[in-house]
Parts: sequence; C-alpha cells; structure tokens
Amino acid sequence: MGVTGARVRAVLGARTGGPVGAWPELPGDGALALAFGERFGAEPEGLWHAPGRLALMGEHIAASAGPALYAALPWGVTAAVGTTTDGHLHVATPSGPLSDRDRSARAVAGSVADARDRGVLDTGAGVRVLIGSGLPAHASLGRAAAAGAAVSLALADLAGAGLPPGSPVDQSVSLDARAGHAVRVNRTSGRTTVLPFDLAGAGLRLVVLETGELPRRDPRPIRAAELERAQDVLGPLRAVQDLPEALRGLQNPVLRSRVEYAVTEVHRLNATVGLLRAGRAVQIGPVLSASHLSLRRFGLPLPAVELAVETAARAGARGSRMSGWAGTALALVGEDRVADVAEAVRGAFAERGWPEPRVRAAVPADGARRKP
Repeated sequence: MGVTGARVRAVLGARTGGPVGAWPELPGDGALALAFGERFGAEPEGLWHAPGRLALMGEHIAASAGPALYAALPWGVTAAVGTTTDGHLHVATPSGPLSDRDRSARAVAGSVADARDRGVLDTGAGVRVLIGSGLPAHASLGRAAAAGAAVSLALADLAGAGLPPGSPVDQSVSLDARAGHAVRVNRTSGRTTVLPFDLAGAGLRLVVLETGELPRRDPRPIRAAELERAQDVLGPLRAVQDLPEALRGLQNPVLRSRVEYAVTEVHRLNATVGLLRAGRAVQIGPVLSASHLSLRRFGLPLPAVELAVETAARAGARGSRMSGWAGTALALVGEDRVADVAEAVRGAFAERGWPEPRVRAAVPADGARRKP
C-alpha cells in the first residue's frame, strides 16, 4: 500500500500502518555511480556519505531553544554529486527524480543555497545529485538532514573549502559525529559537543524499534505554538529556575503540562550528559525511561510506540524511549539481550494483529565523509 497508504490508515484511525516493507538497503557505491551516469550522462565527481541520527533526548523542545542529544547511526544516505555550468539543481534517486516538495530534495536545495551564499559554489554553477538511502522514510531518523549534510560536505570538498562553524542544526549531528560518541546540540548557539558514548566497549546496543505508526497530523507546529505561548508569559523556558512558581503563572492546564515537560527534559538531558562525560553510559537507561514517561505530559507518544517501549522494558532493556515524532522508539540493551528484546517486541505486536515492526541494533557511528 506504500507510504501514502500508511498515512491514509493513520488518518482513518488505524493504530499503526506498520513499516512499509523491509528496512531499505543502501545501494552499493558502484551501483550508485552507475545510476548517476545513466541519469545525467556523466560520471559523478565523487560520492559522500552522511549517517542518519537517533534522537536520545531533547528533540521535542526545539521551540524553546532547548538542547538535544543524538547518536549517529550506521545507516545513512550516500550522495553521488557532480557540478555543471547550467545553473540548475537536479536531485534524483536511482528510481527517478525527486519532487521539489520532497524533504530530502528541500534539504539538498538548502545546502546548495548555503554554498552559494558562502561563495563555495559559483552563482552560475549547477549541481546534480543522486541519492541512495539506507534509512526508512517518516521514521524520525534524519534521512533528509543526512542528504543535506552529504551535499554540504561534497560542495565544500569540491571547492577545496572546509565546512564553517555553525552548520545548520539539522545537519550538525551527521557532520560532527564520531564512532563511539554522542552529539549534544545547543540550539541557541548552534554549537555541538561530542561526548563519549562507547556502547560497544560497555557491551551495550541501541536497538531501534521502528513501528511505522504515523500521527494523524504532524504535532510539531502545535507543540511549538504551545511552547511559544507559554514563553510569552514566562519568558525563555531555558531560564526557568523555579518550576512550581512558573507553573502557577499559567492558567491553561495544557500549557502547564507542556512547560513541565520542557523544563524537566533539560534537567534529564543535563544529567545524561554528566553521565556520559564521566564514562558511565551504562547508567543512562533510567533517565531515558523517565524521559519517555514524561513525554506523556507532552501529548506523546503514539500507541504502537508505547507498546514497543513497555515490551522492551519487560524484556530486559535498561531504558527505552520514544525517539522523534512518529513511530520510532529506542531501547538501551545489553548485547546479550538484543535477540530477546527483538523477539518480545515482535511477539507483542503479533498478539495484537499489528504489522511487525522493524528492529535493528546499532552502536554510535562515524559522521559524514567522502567515500574512497
């Protein structure tokens, strides 16, 4: 039925449309370069890869300029890139051109515009991009941001220029990540901080539980508007010191719930950062679970995500949480329990007659790079 069908089912009230097919496989480098040549009649000038990202905490409070914590994934986007003299941007996948409305195409267009603004790309130069993706759509795993990051790096490399500080926040995780590390993003300054997150060394894995569930409508603009309304009364939420007093200053109970979540999430994130700095990644599980429970004060998560998170916890996960805005959850799991957690989650969905979720285990991966 495809992605559109999944959205229709969500709008009609189905609890979960389920993942659309198997986890997508990234085309090989040779196949991607060949597809570029077949589409554009020339060889690419190179291939660049950028990883997807998994939100660990803080991604829901962007409207209050709060920080966020991410890990890069071993799956991502590879872009074959070439420049021309026609002044036009062409973005495609091996299966055909992308619409200008496609999120990945918009991210690539943003990277090209930024390169022009910085003088990295001549005004009259054109760009051809062929994207191969190993990330599912609509899963809050940063597919569009990875496409934009790969092209940003490609254009900088081709011009012999480095990426400047303050790259777009939505690309910064892909650009700055390192294997065995997490990336904290400061949305106020745009700065990133790379923190030790050596799960492999600790015998742990991040298990991605992608249920395919889609909200009936995108909650992000609604939540952003609620936080902005609260800040009109309270001032910047990141400056709130006395939470009970701040909550008493809001008459609307919905806004009180949203502020309670946003303010306490920053404290949870700071606690997690402190544990990572101390090399105690094994202890962040309860904080992840507390963050998930608090998301209910934010009108989230979705039913399929709740089932995945609760089942993973019962099956031995050290912590579990909704990740992003749609149907994805994460679980911090000992490597010896990954199979048990995956089997339990799949079984719980089968008992309800829901489509089987996609389940993959990962450790934090490297950031964007040029392929050999």
